[in-house]
Amino acid sequence: MGRMTVVLLVVFTAALAWFSSASFAFNAGSQEVAVTLSESYVSSYIWRGQDLYADNDAAHQPSIDIALPGLFHGTDVSVNIWGSFPLSGGHEDAEEMDYTITFSRDIGKLLNLSSGYTYFDYPNTAKTADVQEPWLSATLNKLPLLPLDVWLSVFAGYDFQVASGGPDEGWYYSWGFGTALPLPRLSFFQEEQTLELGLVNWGNDGVADLKSDSLYATELSAATSYAFKGFSVTPNVHYTLSHEDSINRDDELWGGVQISYAF
Repeated sequence: MGRMTVVLLVVFTAALAWFSSASFAFNAGSQEVAVTLSESYVSSYIWRGQDLYADNDAAHQPSIDIALPGLFHGTDVSVNIWGSFPLSGGHEDAEEMDYTITFSRDIGKLLNLSSGYTYFDYPNTAKTADVQEPWLSATLNKLPLLPLDVWLSVFAGYDFQVASGGPDEGWYYSWGFGTALPLPRLSFFQEEQTLELGLVNWGNDGVADLKSDSLYATELSAATSYAFKGFSVTPNVHYTLSHEDSINRDDELWGGVQISYAF
Protein backbone atom coordinates (compact mmCIF):
# COMPACT_ATOMS: atom_id res chain seq x y z
CA MET A 1 0.00 0.00 0.00
CA GLY A 2 1.57 3.28 -1.15
CA ARG A 3 1.96 6.42 0.90
CA MET A 4 -0.80 8.20 -1.02
CA THR A 5 -3.17 5.33 -0.19
CA VAL A 6 -2.43 5.61 3.53
CA VAL A 7 -2.80 9.40 3.53
CA LEU A 8 -6.11 9.31 1.67
CA LEU A 9 -7.50 6.57 3.91
CA VAL A 10 -6.60 8.56 7.04
CA VAL A 11 -8.21 11.73 5.65
CA PHE A 12 -11.28 9.84 4.49
CA THR A 13 -11.78 8.07 7.84
CA ALA A 14 -11.22 11.26 9.84
CA ALA A 15 -13.68 13.18 7.68
CA LEU A 16 -16.33 10.49 8.07
CA ALA A 17 -15.88 10.42 11.85
CA TRP A 18 -15.94 14.22 12.13
CA PHE A 19 -19.00 14.71 9.93
CA SER A 20 -20.85 11.88 11.70
CA SER A 21 -20.25 13.34 15.17
CA ALA A 22 -20.14 17.11 14.62
CA SER A 23 -22.81 19.65 13.89
CA PHE A 24 -22.24 20.52 10.24
CA ALA A 25 -23.75 23.58 8.53
CA PHE A 26 -25.54 22.44 5.40
CA ASN A 27 -26.36 25.99 4.39
CA ALA A 28 -23.96 28.86 3.85
CA GLY A 29 -26.37 31.75 3.99
CA SER A 30 -29.10 30.70 1.56
CA GLN A 31 -26.82 28.25 -0.27
CA GLU A 32 -27.46 24.53 0.27
CA VAL A 33 -24.34 22.37 0.62
CA ALA A 34 -24.40 18.59 0.11
CA VAL A 35 -21.43 16.41 1.06
CA THR A 36 -21.09 12.72 0.14
CA LEU A 37 -18.30 10.35 1.20
CA SER A 38 -17.97 7.07 -0.67
CA GLU A 39 -15.79 3.98 -0.63
CA SER A 40 -15.95 1.47 -3.48
CA TYR A 41 -14.45 -1.95 -4.07
CA VAL A 42 -14.14 -3.23 -7.65
CA SER A 43 -12.93 -6.65 -8.78
CA SER A 44 -11.19 -4.99 -11.76
CA TYR A 45 -10.46 -1.36 -12.58
CA ILE A 46 -12.12 -0.95 -15.97
CA TRP A 47 -12.06 2.68 -17.11
CA ARG A 48 -13.71 3.70 -20.36
CA GLY A 49 -13.57 0.10 -21.55
CA GLN A 50 -9.88 -0.38 -20.66
CA ASP A 51 -8.45 -2.70 -17.99
CA LEU A 52 -5.99 -0.30 -16.37
CA TYR A 53 -4.34 -2.90 -14.10
CA ALA A 54 -3.92 -5.30 -17.04
CA ASP A 55 -4.21 -8.54 -15.04
CA ASN A 56 -7.67 -7.95 -13.55
CA ASP A 57 -6.48 -6.95 -10.08
CA ALA A 58 -9.00 -5.45 -7.67
CA ALA A 59 -8.98 -1.90 -6.31
CA HIS A 60 -10.58 0.30 -3.68
CA GLN A 61 -11.77 3.71 -4.80
CA PRO A 62 -12.64 6.38 -2.19
CA SER A 63 -14.41 9.59 -3.16
CA ILE A 64 -15.44 12.92 -1.62
CA ASP A 65 -18.10 15.03 -3.36
CA ILE A 66 -19.25 18.54 -2.43
CA ALA A 67 -22.31 19.83 -4.29
CA LEU A 68 -23.69 23.37 -4.39
CA PRO A 69 -27.13 23.17 -6.05
CA GLY A 70 -28.22 26.25 -8.00
CA LEU A 71 -25.08 28.21 -7.11
CA PHE A 72 -25.09 30.37 -10.25
CA HIS A 73 -28.59 31.29 -11.42
CA GLY A 74 -29.87 27.71 -11.44
CA THR A 75 -26.55 26.11 -12.39
CA ASP A 76 -25.38 23.38 -10.01
CA VAL A 77 -21.67 23.26 -9.12
CA SER A 78 -19.86 20.30 -7.58
CA VAL A 79 -16.29 19.39 -6.68
CA ASN A 80 -15.10 15.79 -6.50
CA ILE A 81 -11.88 14.14 -5.29
CA TRP A 82 -11.60 10.49 -6.31
CA GLY A 83 -8.86 7.90 -5.97
CA SER A 84 -8.10 4.41 -7.21
CA PHE A 85 -5.64 2.14 -5.40
CA PRO A 86 -4.80 -1.47 -6.32
CA LEU A 87 -5.24 -4.14 -3.67
CA SER A 88 -2.17 -6.10 -4.82
CA GLY A 89 1.41 -5.23 -5.69
CA GLY A 90 2.81 -4.44 -9.11
CA HIS A 91 0.59 -1.45 -9.90
CA GLU A 92 2.07 1.24 -7.67
CA ASP A 93 2.68 3.57 -10.64
CA ALA A 94 -1.03 3.30 -11.49
CA GLU A 95 -2.23 4.73 -8.17
CA GLU A 96 -4.47 7.60 -9.16
CA MET A 97 -6.06 10.76 -7.76
CA ASP A 98 -8.62 12.66 -9.88
CA TYR A 99 -9.88 16.18 -9.18
CA THR A 100 -13.06 17.32 -10.95
CA ILE A 101 -15.23 20.43 -11.02
CA THR A 102 -18.63 20.11 -12.70
CA PHE A 103 -21.22 22.66 -13.83
CA SER A 104 -24.68 21.24 -14.51
CA ARG A 105 -27.97 22.80 -15.58
CA ASP A 106 -31.43 21.43 -16.39
CA ILE A 107 -33.06 22.76 -19.56
CA GLY A 108 -36.71 22.18 -18.86
CA LYS A 109 -37.63 18.76 -17.50
CA LEU A 110 -36.12 16.63 -20.26
CA LEU A 111 -32.57 17.85 -20.88
CA ASN A 112 -29.51 18.22 -18.64
CA LEU A 113 -26.29 19.86 -19.86
CA SER A 114 -23.01 19.48 -17.97
CA SER A 115 -19.46 20.66 -18.44
CA GLY A 116 -16.37 20.34 -16.34
CA TYR A 117 -12.66 19.86 -15.92
CA THR A 118 -10.79 16.84 -14.55
CA TYR A 119 -7.13 16.57 -13.55
CA PHE A 120 -5.85 12.98 -13.59
CA ASP A 121 -2.92 12.75 -11.18
CA TYR A 122 -0.56 9.74 -10.88
CA PRO A 123 1.41 10.69 -7.76
CA ASN A 124 3.97 7.85 -7.94
CA THR A 125 5.11 8.70 -11.48
CA ALA A 126 6.67 11.63 -13.32
CA LYS A 127 4.53 14.68 -14.10
CA THR A 128 4.50 13.62 -17.75
CA ALA A 129 1.96 10.88 -16.86
CA ASP A 130 -0.65 13.39 -15.63
CA VAL A 131 -3.54 14.42 -17.88
CA GLN A 132 -6.07 17.25 -17.82
CA GLU A 133 -9.46 16.99 -19.51
CA PRO A 134 -12.16 19.58 -20.18
CA TRP A 135 -15.39 17.79 -21.06
CA LEU A 136 -19.04 18.20 -22.03
CA SER A 137 -22.05 15.91 -21.59
CA ALA A 138 -25.77 15.97 -22.30
CA THR A 139 -28.58 13.74 -21.05
CA LEU A 140 -32.03 13.47 -22.56
CA ASN A 141 -34.04 12.21 -19.60
CA LYS A 142 -36.81 10.46 -21.54
CA LEU A 143 -36.84 9.11 -25.09
CA PRO A 144 -40.26 9.46 -26.73
CA LEU A 145 -42.55 6.60 -27.81
CA LEU A 146 -41.02 3.98 -25.52
CA PRO A 147 -42.97 1.99 -22.89
CA LEU A 148 -40.14 2.50 -20.35
CA ASP A 149 -38.42 5.68 -19.19
CA VAL A 150 -35.14 5.45 -21.09
CA TRP A 151 -32.52 8.20 -21.05
CA LEU A 152 -29.84 8.95 -23.63
CA SER A 153 -26.43 10.36 -22.62
CA VAL A 154 -23.55 11.61 -24.76
CA PHE A 155 -20.07 12.66 -23.58
CA ALA A 156 -16.94 14.16 -25.12
CA GLY A 157 -13.67 15.00 -23.37
CA TYR A 158 -10.37 16.27 -24.80
CA ASP A 159 -7.21 15.14 -23.00
CA PHE A 160 -4.21 17.46 -22.80
CA GLN A 161 -0.68 16.71 -21.64
CA VAL A 162 0.14 18.36 -18.33
CA ALA A 163 3.86 18.29 -19.14
CA SER A 164 5.75 17.88 -22.39
CA GLY A 165 6.44 14.23 -23.17
CA GLY A 166 3.11 12.97 -21.86
CA PRO A 167 0.62 10.73 -23.68
CA ASP A 168 -0.86 11.67 -27.04
CA GLU A 169 -3.57 14.30 -26.85
CA GLY A 170 -7.04 13.75 -28.25
CA TRP A 171 -10.69 12.89 -27.72
CA TYR A 172 -12.64 10.31 -25.76
CA TYR A 173 -16.34 10.18 -26.50
CA SER A 174 -19.28 7.99 -25.55
CA TRP A 175 -22.98 7.51 -26.11
CA GLY A 176 -25.33 5.28 -24.20
CA PHE A 177 -28.71 4.51 -22.72
CA GLY A 178 -30.11 3.76 -19.28
CA THR A 179 -33.30 2.96 -17.43
CA ALA A 180 -34.48 2.26 -13.88
CA LEU A 181 -36.88 -0.64 -13.35
CA PRO A 182 -38.99 -0.93 -10.17
CA LEU A 183 -38.16 -4.03 -8.13
CA PRO A 184 -40.91 -6.28 -6.78
CA ARG A 185 -42.06 -5.93 -3.18
CA LEU A 186 -40.08 -8.79 -1.68
CA SER A 187 -38.57 -9.05 1.80
CA PHE A 188 -35.01 -8.37 0.58
CA PHE A 189 -35.94 -5.24 -1.42
CA GLN A 190 -36.84 -1.84 0.01
CA GLU A 191 -39.91 0.17 -0.89
CA GLU A 192 -39.50 1.97 -4.24
CA GLN A 193 -36.11 0.31 -4.85
CA THR A 194 -35.07 0.17 -8.50
CA LEU A 195 -32.68 -1.77 -10.71
CA GLU A 196 -30.65 0.57 -12.91
CA LEU A 197 -29.54 -0.83 -16.26
CA GLY A 198 -27.08 0.89 -18.57
CA LEU A 199 -25.28 0.52 -21.90
CA VAL A 200 -22.35 2.78 -22.86
CA ASN A 201 -20.24 2.75 -26.04
CA TRP A 202 -16.72 4.22 -26.06
CA GLY A 203 -14.67 5.68 -28.92
CA ASN A 204 -11.50 7.75 -29.34
CA ASP A 205 -9.39 9.49 -31.98
CA GLY A 206 -6.01 8.10 -30.95
CA VAL A 207 -5.67 9.70 -27.51
CA ALA A 208 -3.13 8.26 -25.01
CA ASP A 209 -1.30 6.19 -27.64
CA LEU A 210 -4.46 4.18 -28.42
CA LYS A 211 -5.45 3.06 -31.88
CA SER A 212 -8.11 5.43 -33.16
CA ASP A 213 -11.47 3.67 -33.12
CA SER A 214 -15.01 5.06 -33.17
CA LEU A 215 -16.27 2.06 -31.16
CA TYR A 216 -13.62 0.19 -29.20
CA ALA A 217 -15.71 -0.99 -26.20
CA THR A 218 -19.29 -1.42 -24.98
CA GLU A 219 -20.16 -1.70 -21.31
CA LEU A 220 -23.37 -3.23 -19.92
CA SER A 221 -24.14 -2.53 -16.27
CA ALA A 222 -26.70 -3.29 -13.56
CA ALA A 223 -26.90 -1.76 -10.08
CA THR A 224 -29.28 -1.26 -7.18
CA SER A 225 -29.04 0.63 -3.88
CA TYR A 226 -30.07 0.00 -0.28
CA ALA A 227 -30.55 3.07 1.96
CA PHE A 228 -29.98 3.13 5.73
CA LYS A 229 -30.17 6.46 7.64
CA GLY A 230 -27.94 8.49 5.34
CA PHE A 231 -25.91 5.51 4.16
CA SER A 232 -26.40 3.77 0.83
CA VAL A 233 -24.95 0.43 -0.25
CA THR A 234 -24.83 -0.12 -4.00
CA PRO A 235 -23.84 -3.52 -5.41
CA ASN A 236 -23.13 -3.47 -9.15
CA VAL A 237 -22.08 -5.80 -11.96
CA HIS A 238 -20.65 -4.98 -15.39
CA TYR A 239 -19.77 -6.71 -18.64
CA THR A 240 -17.34 -4.93 -20.96
CA LEU A 241 -17.17 -6.07 -24.56
CA SER A 242 -13.94 -5.26 -26.39
CA HIS A 243 -14.24 -4.40 -30.09
CA GLU A 244 -10.55 -3.54 -30.57
CA ASP A 245 -7.89 -6.05 -29.44
CA SER A 246 -5.09 -3.48 -29.40
CA ILE A 247 -6.98 -1.49 -26.72
CA ASN A 248 -8.40 -4.29 -24.57
CA ARG A 249 -7.82 -7.88 -25.68
CA ASP A 250 -10.56 -9.69 -23.75
CA ASP A 251 -14.15 -9.11 -22.73
CA GLU A 252 -14.41 -8.45 -18.98
CA LEU A 253 -16.98 -9.51 -16.38
CA TRP A 254 -16.46 -7.52 -13.21
CA GLY A 255 -18.36 -6.05 -10.30
CA GLY A 256 -18.15 -4.15 -7.08
CA VAL A 257 -19.92 -2.51 -4.18
CA GLN A 258 -20.05 1.14 -3.10
CA ILE A 259 -20.82 2.43 0.39
CA SER A 260 -21.76 6.11 0.64
CA TYR A 261 -22.78 8.53 3.36
CA ALA A 262 -24.57 11.74 2.41
CA PHE A 263 -24.85 14.77 4.73
